[in-house]
Amino acid sequence: MALLELQDLGRTHAGPGGPVRALDGVTLHLEAGEFVAVRGPSGCGKTTLLLAAGALLRPDRGTVRFGGADPYAMPPGPRSALRAAGIGFVFQQFHLVPYLDVLDNILVPSLAGAPPADARGRAVELAERLGLSGRLRHVPAALSVGERQRTALARALLNRPRLLLADEPTGNLDPDNGRIVLDHLAAFARDGGAVLLVTHDAGAAARAGRVVAMRDGRLAEQ
Repeated sequence: MALLELQDLGRTHAGPGGPVRALDGVTLHLEAGEFVAVRGPSGCGKTTLLLAAGALLRPDRGTVRFGGADPYAMPPGPRSALRAAGIGFVFQQFHLVPYLDVLDNILVPSLAGAPPADARGRAVELAERLGLSGRLRHVPAALSVGERQRTALARALLNRPRLLLADEPTGNLDPDNGRIVLDHLAAFARDGGAVLLVTHDAGAAARAGRVVAMRDGRLAEQ
């Protein structure tokens, strides 16, 4: 059984010129240990796909299964708990809490679901691994763009998720910081996790073991 199963997903939303079909019959399966990239231009449906896969946006049709469970068949509480325990998110815009320092931003996932036994120790360990040990008491505004993304990655890894969903995680980064982020995504997959990366960047997609092209809400294997 695949860790993540997306079957015949459809999603339409309103646009300035009328309805937009963001997902049109999308089927994609990820096994544990896989690093899959979905590559395509802006507006092709990549982010909608990621949000649906992460139990954040209900599709109009089709099914999502994570570890065999359908999160959209669950009440909001259990769905949130499933997401907090099993799925980590890395976004292009970081979504850090502006008034929390680096350490407390990394610890945010420990506030939902069942946190690691030693959440604080793990947060410090992840910060060290990502080169943030000297920045633990800095708020996001005092960080470089690369440090913000590395903080967001550490936050995504805190609860030892089984799946990482990454939305253009290198889009705002210089080559060195982009390489650091992609190295950690690849290492996560090698260690048995699954990674779904959406990107328009050919270089980032090339780090994945499998690349899928997306256009107009549809997927095609590359």
